[in-house]
Amino acid sequence: MTKNPRCLVIDTDIARSAGGLDAQEGRSKSCRDFLIAVLETDHKVVTTETIRTEWHKHQSRFTKTWLVSMVARKKVCWIEAPSDEELRAKMVHAAKNEKKRDAMLKDIHLIEAALQADKVVISMDEVVRHCFRELAQAVGSLKPIVWVNPCKNDETPLSWLQNGAASEKERQLGHQ
Repeated sequence: MTKNPRCLVIDTDIARSAGGLDAQEGRSKSCRDFLIAVLETDHKVVTTETIRTEWHKHQSRFTKTWLVSMVARKKVCWIEAPSDEELRAKMVHAAKNEKKRDAMLKDIHLIEAALQADKVVISMDEVVRHCFRELAQAVGSLKPIVWVNPCKNDETPLSWLQNGAASEKERQLGHQ
């Protein structure tokens, strides 16, 4: 039993990349193994209207089966995460350039969902993570968001998840 289970916002890039049980390629295997670990622990997956729409368009066959299992086990946090216009305005104002602003606007719904849940984003997108991390000093609400990439072995994503998915400072966007 997981101590203090968390509601995790899992990006579509994970849903798309998770391979079947025979997948051996790094990204496919890492994403699949992470999703299996979520299923086997007491953590839940967050879904919003935007996330549901993205997942239905892009999920792999494995992820589709995984999500059905998550729903059956009542391990889905169904939340409303409307656009946070104040957050978006701060982000647009503080963004270093148009390219970074556009990258963050594409994934701001992950942050908005995380702020309504347990402040955890699971994503492979290192470019946008870096953009949000840069912005966190100017936009304080980003600071406590934990961002974990299941494909970065040096982040020990599976043991972090299996040990409770704590909000460790070094995983937070506000950590320098």
